[in-house]
Amino acid sequence: MSANFSLLTNKNFLSFVGFRTSLVLGFQIVGTIAHWQVYAITRDSIYIGYLALAEVIPAIAMSLLGGYWADSFNRRVVALIGTVFTISSTLVLLVAASSDNLTNIWPLFVAVVIIGIGRGIIAPASSALLGEIVPHHFYGRAAVFNSIGWHIALITGPAFAGLMYEKYSAALCYRFAMGFTVASGIFLFLLRAPKREKKPREKILSAISKGFHFVLKNKVVLGAMSLDMFAVLFGGAIALLPAFSDQIYMRGASGLGYLRAAPALGAAIMGLMLVGYPIRRHAGKILLTAVATFGLAMIAFGLNTHYYLAIIILALSGAVDNISVVLRSTIIQTHTPDAMRGRVAAVNSIFIASSNEIGAFESGFTARYMGLVPAVVFGGGMTIAVVVVIALALPQLRQLQFTDSQK
Repeated sequence: MSANFSLLTNKNFLSFVGFRTSLVLGFQIVGTIAHWQVYAITRDSIYIGYLALAEVIPAIAMSLLGGYWADSFNRRVVALIGTVFTISSTLVLLVAASSDNLTNIWPLFVAVVIIGIGRGIIAPASSALLGEIVPHHFYGRAAVFNSIGWHIALITGPAFAGLMYEKYSAALCYRFAMGFTVASGIFLFLLRAPKREKKPREKILSAISKGFHFVLKNKVVLGAMSLDMFAVLFGGAIALLPAFSDQIYMRGASGLGYLRAAPALGAAIMGLMLVGYPIRRHAGKILLTAVATFGLAMIAFGLNTHYYLAIIILALSGAVDNISVVLRSTIIQTHTPDAMRGRVAAVNSIFIASSNEIGAFESGFTARYMGLVPAVVFGGGMTIAVVVVIALALPQLRQLQFTDSQK
């Protein structure tokens, strides 16, 4: 087998990819349908933002505790506990969807709060678990394959959800989401990680503060996290896709599914390219360029009025965003000692959660008071501004390169 694909002989890694892919499929189906239902009931983009906040607040609150658990206990078991929360959230949605005509948005909010709790537990444990089952010199390659599986889920989940919702019902969509979430738990149960060396357990506040201190002290890790957080915070046009599909393109729920899938399609294609052509030299400069290009793509999307061109622009945004995802993941894995992985992953999870969900709230808020198109254009411009500031403030990130041994 080619060296580029030799990692695929690692059964534990394949189980991990199966776990992450199935889990994200469930998340995407729930996210697509829940966001559409909230918008369809309220006809106001601000409630999409409120829904995002309902998920991110418990996710952030649980991430620090989840990171401590990941460094103190069996990471696979911790992730399984988080998966149980996601399964229970889907049960809430199934009960709500039993009504033929859902008119109350509160069950959707209750469900995403539970999802947020589960995410806060799963994210640091799963990220740290990856570092246990993959050799150090394969971290970069693992990030690429993991990203491909993740983005395949992002492609198929929303498109499938949109079609099933229009042709059948929300209840059927949530049943599929339940099935994928249960499957993710089965993959995780089958995974076997090497036993970790037992160390004295630290006090929780001291352990959490060390995680923050490590991130703040390591300028490369801090720069990568900050770049992602602020870029997605301002460039989060995805949250406004229900309104774009309804008001600009007149395509309904099925059109929303394809729009949400487009960035993931571009990301998956880029992931396949990165398998054969991994980024080593000038990694920092490429990372900064990719995020700036993402900002430009958001501006182009905001100004565009053609549906199929919008899909192409969103696919491009996903392609360059995946470069950022792979490089950030590789940076965190290669620059973090194993004993700190859970806590650093928790900090990273907070950065990601705050950027995606708070970014969705920011997009909904600005769309209400600035309008859809100005909100997206403003966000893209701010993303480019963030890249310039970080490039000037953190030369360590700008000068980052990976060695040939980091596959």
